[in-house]
Amino acid sequence: METLRNVETELLGAFCGYAKSNDGRPLEVEGNETLLRSRVATLETRITAIEERLNRPPQ
Repeated sequence: METLRNVETELLGAFCGYAKSNDGRPLEVEGNETLLRSRVATLETRITAIEERLNRPPQ
């Protein structure tokens, strides 16, 4: 019975370590998404400015 408890304790410890290592992944993904959204917004602003300049009649 004690051997079974030891195996259970080892398994729970292994799963706990796995869960802790995966906790940081969602935060990293969210940070990357925020950065990507910011970069896309900058590109959209630049493209809009270029389109506005191209669509102006010549002076």
